Amino acid sequence: MKKRLLASLCLAAMALTACDKKTNEAPASSSTSSAVSTPPASTQPATAALSSNNAADIKNDLNQIQTLSNSRAKEAAALQEKANQAAQKGDKASLNSIVAEMKGYIARFNQDLDALSLKSTELDAVRGKIKESNNIGIELSEASIANTPDTKKITELQNRATALQKELVTEMQALQTKAQTAQ
Repeated sequence: MKKRLLASLCLAAMALTACDKKTNEAPASSSTSSAVSTPPASTQPATAALSSNNAADIKNDLNQIQTLSNSRAKEAAALQEKANQAAQKGDKASLNSIVAEMKGYIARFNQDLDALSLKSTELDAVRGKIKESNNIGIELSEASIANTPDTKKITELQNRATALQKELVTEMQALQTKAQTAQ
C-alpha cells in the first residue's frame, strides 16, 4: 500500500507544477491537484464578451496563465518535495500537514486564476480545466492518506487526473501554436 500512497501523492504533487510546463512540452508524468471547492462562476471578475479564435487574445491569455504559474512554481516544487519525502518515510502526521498546505496553495492558486482578466473563450475553458485538475489532485491526496484508503476510488481519481492532464497538454499546445500567429 505504501507504493500506491507514494504514487498517488506524487501524481497529486505533480499537478502543483503542471501549469509550469512549457506549452510545447509534455509533462514527465500526469498531473492533478486539488479537491478544494471551485468557486462559483459568479466569483470570477465580470468581463466583456469573450472573444473566440482571436490569436492576440489567446496569446495574451496564455501569457497571463504562464506568468501566474511561474510565480508559483517554487512553492509548488517545495510542496512536491515535502510530500515525496514524507511519503517515503511513511510519516502520516507530516502527510496530513502537507495535504493541508496543498489545499491552501490550490485555493489561492484557483482564486488567482479566477482573478485573471482573460479575453478568450479558449483560455477561459482551460482555466476551468486547470481548476478541475487541481481539485482532483487534492481529492486524490486526501483519499491516499485516509486511514483506510479506497483503492477503487484512488484508481478512478488517478485515471481522471491523467485523462484531464492529457487534455490540457493537447489544448495548450494547440493554443500556443495559434498564439504564434498573433503579431
